[in-house]
Parts: sequence; C-alpha cells; structure tokens
Amino acid sequence: MPDCVRIAIVDRHPIFRRGLVDTVSSDRMTVVAEGETVADAMAIATAGNVDILVLGLSISRGAIDAAKHAMRAQDKLKVVILTDSDDETDAVDAIRAGVQGYILKGVTGPELLNALDLIVADTSYVSPSLASRLLMTTGKPVMAEGAGETDLSLRDRWVLRHLAKGLSNEQLALELGVTVRTAKYYLSQIFRKLRVRSRVEAMVKAQSMRLH
Repeated sequence: MPDCVRIAIVDRHPIFRRGLVDTVSSDRMTVVAEGETVADAMAIATAGNVDILVLGLSISRGAIDAAKHAMRAQDKLKVVILTDSDDETDAVDAIRAGVQGYILKGVTGPELLNALDLIVADTSYVSPSLASRLLMTTGKPVMAEGAGETDLSLRDRWVLRHLAKGLSNEQLALELGVTVRTAKYYLSQIFRKLRVRSRVEAMVKAQSMRLH
C-alpha cells in the first residue's frame, strides 16, 4: 500500500458519511471516493484506485455480494463492513466472504482509526464486543435433528434449550445479556429456521430435538 492509504466510503446517510470522512482523513489516510449504494461500491472497486473500501451498509445479500465483487475486481483491496448489526450470523457471513473488518457503528473515532491501522497492517478486525461472543461459537452451523435442511447455530440451540424450560422473553433476555427486543428477534429467526409459528411449536420442536 502507498504511504497515504486511499479510502473509499459508501454509506447512504450523507451526514454520517461526512463524519466518517472527517474522522479518517489525516496525513496517513485520504478519502478518494464516496458513494451511497451497493452499485456505487461496485463501481468504486472496479475503478481500482482505493486501498480500503468501507461499506457502511445494512448486512444483506446485496452488501455481501458487493464485498465479494469488490475483492474480485481488485485483489489487493481490503473491505471493511461498518454496520449496526451485531448479530453473530451476519458477522460470520461477512467474514466468510473475505472482508478484513467488521466494525459496529457505535465505534468511536479513535477506535475506528485503530481498526483501520490494524487492517492496513494485514490484521483482520472485529469489534471487541462482538468478537468475544464469536469466540463462544465454532462459526459453523449445526444441523438440527428432524429440521430438514434448516441450520441452527449454537446460539439458536442455546436459546431453544432455555425456551423449552418455559422461560419468558424477559428471562431469555436476562440469560442472554441482551434487550427484550433482541431476544424477540432471535426467537423470530429461530421460528423461521424451524418453520414454526409460535413459542409452543418451537418448544415442541426443541423437546423433540432433546434440547430440554
């Protein structure tokens, strides 16, 4: 990489993007391109004049595809996902796609600069609060017995085990160390994977999987 690292920032919020530009601009880093959409990210990567592409995008198939496309278009390009999603599955998907950084949007300016410095030095970076949770899993999906082709993560199985004990959403949130809203989100994802519509059906499924 050149002495002055060339940064591109893609985020759909102009004010947030402006703040990122101001934060990373220094004698060591310069922002050479900006964009708002996945299409912008792909165009910037294809142009081939950046060292680090920061994608401030919601994690979706489009964002992951953009990251993959960017790295194919420029093999030395480093891609960083800057997101508000602290879901382990999203992080694992991004990491498996080959991104060098997965940073949560609550990061401070100095923390962001430190993360970018590590990435410049060829060290992958994941926000510490998320990394500590990822260390508790294998990062590999677990095939649920009797669930067809549905893949359950270790966290999913942990939640199901506690759900089978009859815990309420509030009790689940307390056990997980998350908000009630996040606990409900986890449950909704599990219901989707198990193809069930209610807590009762999920509890029955958990008991059939001997998770109780």
